[in-house]
Amino acid sequence: MGAKRPELVSKLLEVCLNESDVDGLEGLYETGAIFVDYDGSARGWPDIRAAHQRFLDEGLSLFLNDSVVFQADDIALVHWSWTVTQPDGTTTDGTSAEVLRRQVDGTWEFVIDNSDGSALIGIH
Repeated sequence: MGAKRPELVSKLLEVCLNESDVDGLEGLYETGAIFVDYDGSARGWPDIRAAHQRFLDEGLSLFLNDSVVFQADDIALVHWSWTVTQPDGTTTDGTSAEVLRRQVDGTWEFVIDNSDGSALIGIH
């Protein structure tokens, strides 16, 4: 599984999370990548996997709304607006800030996946 455009990496993440396929997420992250959310930061796949598993254990689902991409050669900054739905049907909206790098095979992977974007300013 590999995305040929940086914004499609997040769409793959959305599909994997909504299908409870945490293992499918592994190829979306570079070795040593960082995932950041309100619970803190995780570095490397085992910790990132655990963070995504917590999301699934809480019974949440993710819908990505709109994105904007800024690309400079093999580095891209992608922002998404998203909606997370709780098991009781309530929703939370936010934005992400993601840094991706094009790999030698032409696919893109997360270097930094900041799922809560600027909302983390002041708490980390």
